[in-house]
Parts: sequence; structure tokens; C-alpha cells
Amino acid sequence: MSADRDTTRIVRSWLRTDEHESANRIVDDVLALLDTTPQRRAWWPAWRFAEMNTYAKVAIAAAAVLVVAVVGLNMLPGSAGVGGSGPTPVASPSPTTAPSASPLASQQSSQPTPAAVLPPAGKLAFGRHDLMLNGVSFSLAVPSGWNSNGTFGIDKDSDPGSFRAGFILWNDPADGIFSDPCTQKEGPPVGPSGADLANAIANVPGTSAIGPTDVTVGGYPAKLVVVKIPDVAACAAQNFYLWWDEELSGRYATELGSTIRVWIIDVNGTLIQIDGETSKDAGADVGQEVEQIVDSIQFK
Repeated sequence: MSADRDTTRIVRSWLRTDEHESANRIVDDVLALLDTTPQRRAWWPAWRFAEMNTYAKVAIAAAAVLVVAVVGLNMLPGSAGVGGSGPTPVASPSPTTAPSASPLASQQSSQPTPAAVLPPAGKLAFGRHDLMLNGVSFSLAVPSGWNSNGTFGIDKDSDPGSFRAGFILWNDPADGIFSDPCTQKEGPPVGPSGADLANAIANVPGTSAIGPTDVTVGGYPAKLVVVKIPDVAACAAQNFYLWWDEELSGRYATELGSTIRVWIIDVNGTLIQIDGETSKDAGADVGQEVEQIVDSIQFK
């Protein structure tokens, strides 16, 4: 962050008079946010989001400098004569274009992928809940003892520090698998169909799998792959990467020896991916509960 600090000193030198103290406070607030923003979302460890890299930090620092410059200019006396207008209003920035939809969907679209919608974070009430993934709305029913993290998954109640079962609900299906899970080496992107993705997931190196199997979810055709994570590997579970998405970092195992059921559902050409993972000691009843939740899905 030394480059960011140097830039800050230059801006503060330019805005050294008392009348610009508010601009200095903006710089302090932005830098405090940069230093305290977590680099990874906390929750269930079965998913890693891309960490903020140096380029992102520089971009944020540049944005901070731009804000300070605008504030400083607006504080300068207007150049117009008596009765003239004040400083020119700052134009609203143009909206940032969101990433385009994943190439996995069989129909290509230039429209951005709508944000995922999950139940609010917290304990889930027994019964049916509404969701939206990849622009597709549906609902599912959960028994008692499940929680939502509000953004990308739900998990089963368990003792602190332990894990029994959970779902990763992908808003954009995976783009490929890791060709070497422990070194996190990404393999090439897979083809556009659900069958392409299912076949790739069934062949993640170092794992064993059952399927792909043709199934139906909510009245739509789907592929099911049951992936068994090895009990022993050359790396820890959270370094054992399975499949990746171009917008996020990658999916890794919650624990060695776990089982991950992957459903890839084709809803009129749009792919929906749901991963249901159970611990190696979860028991058959927990696995059945995971399958029953997926069986309860109803598309709208």
C-alpha cells in the first residue's frame, strides 16, 4: 500500500489549507476502509471468493483521489461574476457494466447475470423458501435445523467448529475443473452444455465419482454427479480445489472424506448448479435430507 500512501500525501499537500479539512477526512475514511475491509468473506469454508488483489487496491485508491479532487474543486470560489452560477455540478458516474453471463448457458446472452436471491442470513424456518439463481426463480422446502448465509449457501446446524452438511447455490455455474486440486492449477474451460460440465466434474483428479446420472429436478432434466473427496490428500481440505468459475475463485472441499452431490439442471437452456456436501461422519439420514431438499425444488 506504499504507492497509495504516497498518492495520499500528494493530495493532502495540495489540500493543505484549513478549508479542505473535510477532504482530508474523506481520505482518512477511505484508507480506514481499505485497511479494515476483510479479504475473504467469513462463513462456511467450502467456498473461496477471489481475494482483493493489488490492482483492485490501486483502483480504489485512485477513486479516493478523484473524490478528494472533486471536493477540492467544489470548495474553490466560483469564477462567475455577480449573479453568476456556482461551481458546475459533478455529473453522476455512468453505471459499471456487470460481467456477462457464463458461457456455460446453452443460449448466449449479452445481458449481465442477475444477482442471486437467497433467504436472509439466519436460521431458516421449517417449510418453503424462495430463491433465484442465474435469473431463474424457484423455491425449496427445508426441514428444521438449517441456516442461510444470505448470499450463496445454506447449511445444517452443527456444533461449533464442526460440519455436517451444506449447499453451495451457484448463481453462475462452474466454468471448469482444477487439473491439479492441491496446486490449484486450473484446467481449460469446459463446453457449454450441462453434460460437458457434469462429465468434467466427474473427472476431477484425485477424486472418485458416481455418474453423471440423468435425473429430473422440478420437472426439468438434470445431471447428478456424486463426488467422493479422498480421506488422505497431499494438501488440507481447504487447499483441495475442485471446480472454478471465471467470476469467483473456486470451490474446495470442506473436509477430506466428504461427499459432494452436484446437480446441474437445464431450465429451458439456463443452467442451474447446486452442490450438496455432507461430512464423512454425517450418516445416511443427513445425505437423504440433502436429497429431499433438492427433490422439493419447484420452478416458477
